[in-house]
Amino acid sequence: MKLNLPEDREFTGPSLLWKRVMAFLIDMLAVNFFVLIPFKPFFSELFPSDYSFSQMYAYLNSNPHFISRITIVSVFMSFMIMLYFISFEAKFRQSIGKKLMNLHVRSQSNELKLWQHFIRNILFLPIFPFILLWVLDPLFMFFSKSKQTLTEILSKTEVVQKYNF
Repeated sequence: MKLNLPEDREFTGPSLLWKRVMAFLIDMLAVNFFVLIPFKPFFSELFPSDYSFSQMYAYLNSNPHFISRITIVSVFMSFMIMLYFISFEAKFRQSIGKKLMNLHVRSQSNELKLWQHFIRNILFLPIFPFILLWVLDPLFMFFSKSKQTLTEILSKTEVVQKYNF
């Protein structure tokens, strides 16, 4: 016997702030595991582990070739982090953290474009002035009416939650 029940309806709405924060923390754990931990041996070779901050500062000043190596590796790691977010969001419209929190990235126009993904994730570049986004981006989310980050506003995207009933 087949029941004639109504089909589930789905709609999207604004994402909850706590879900966005949790998704970001989950993504940072994934980034730590896939990007940062593999480079740990490289950094532990460069830096003596028992140095204080002032000793480390003096050590880096006396070895300027280390700074260029660190810069190159840091920029590479940043591109890997951007690749993580861009590839997941371009393919699935959500990262691992967003998937676990049932959040999705949506364009304010019809289709998500590659430039939108790039702008959304430009804050991971460790280059001035993008470093300022580490502070400005979350502040925009907490204080804007739309609850969007600055990079979401610039990229014309938003993070939404799908609701089923």
